Amino acid sequence: MKSWATVLGIIAMGISVTTCFDPPEFPVVPEIQFKDVYFGDNPVPNLPDSIVISVSFTDGDGDLGLSSSDDDCINPDICYNNRFYFIDVTDPGFPACRNTNTCKLVNFAARKKPQYDTLPDFETPYNCINWEVIRNGQTVVDTLYFQLNPDHYNIFVDYLIKQPNGTFEEYDWNSEFVYPGCVVDPYYGRFPILFKETPGSPLEGVINYALKSSAFNIIFSTRTLKLRVYIKDRALNVSNVIETPEFTLQQIRR
Repeated sequence: MKSWATVLGIIAMGISVTTCFDPPEFPVVPEIQFKDVYFGDNPVPNLPDSIVISVSFTDGDGDLGLSSSDDDCINPDICYNNRFYFIDVTDPGFPACRNTNTCKLVNFAARKKPQYDTLPDFETPYNCINWEVIRNGQTVVDTLYFQLNPDHYNIFVDYLIKQPNGTFEEYDWNSEFVYPGCVVDPYYGRFPILFKETPGSPLEGVINYALKSSAFNIIFSTRTLKLRVYIKDRALNVSNVIETPEFTLQQIRR
């Protein structure tokens, strides 16, 4: 295992978008195409280098992008929050506690109850996928169960590494960097709302998505990679999935 703090370094994401406002006809499900990928050293010392992926897009109703304030449910089927927590239905105060928003949440202790004995166990000793550790200083006072919301993000980038037999396997950040240095899906992110003036209008343009880390050279070195990319619109329609041509960091350096 690697230490997130010492190996991966700083991760951040930068996004720039250009759009075209001609009114052609496009499907309401977004479509993307690969345009470019390159690796650039940051000219500022101690700041992370970037892999920049560029994709063109079309969308028939233009409902692309999420703002920082999009962190709730707009209807029972569409939610943009990051995590789902769960009310402990075995709480003696349930369901009346819903009226006062005082219901107890499912925590690790609930695994002793038959209703929750299938919840996942900890990993050495906690994980970042299902359990949120609540601390008072250095003391753990509770551990809440949650499920990640896959609709919190609208752009998704996976790293694929070429194997000796010529196939590509996804690089699993979650298994490589464990608690407390783990992160979840570090290169999934959000691009902003692209066009507000005329909701429902067709939209096309280019998304330039910067993937930043001070440790790309350490992690990937001379390994051969591909990136897999797709996006979602606000209605949660999922675009087609594209892959970049295979490359090494040295081959795409600019």
